[in-house]
Amino acid sequence: MRLDFSVAVHSLLYLDDHRADKVSSRELAQSLHLNPVMIRNILSVLHKAGYLLGTVGKYGGYQLEKPLVAMNLGDLYDLTIPPTLSYARFITGHSRTDDEVETSPIAANLSESLTDLFTVADQQYRAYYHQFTMADLKRDTHHHGYFLAQKPPLDS
Repeated sequence: MRLDFSVAVHSLLYLDDHRADKVSSRELAQSLHLNPVMIRNILSVLHKAGYLLGTVGKYGGYQLEKPLVAMNLGDLYDLTIPPTLSYARFITGHSRTDDEVETSPIAANLSESLTDLFTVADQQYRAYYHQFTMADLKRDTHHHGYFLAQKPPLDS
């Protein structure tokens, strides 16, 4: 899985802890132990979506535009991890348009069936994330167990 969601939420939590200051992408990169270019790419996405204020130059940096309670985790996940990236790497086999369809019916159909399966699972996963905000995530980082207490019962 790509790190974009993790980088986004880590950056937002860091910026919340430093709300009074402008934070540079270099400082965030050091906090996350990642390349500043990767951080800037994610910050650009967050800035365009209205989560951050950003200024350039020697005294530039980033600040939060919204309070954490106004940032939905599902929206952030959708923004940083498009649905096809969630499951595309798990799919094997040929597509129905490949030449080998007649020689391997399993391979011809498996890709489409797995895509359907992962699409349904991804939709449920995303719906679950939409129940929470960044404030909920921050709460859990200080007192682990919040999300586990919210776990829905499994259907039999």
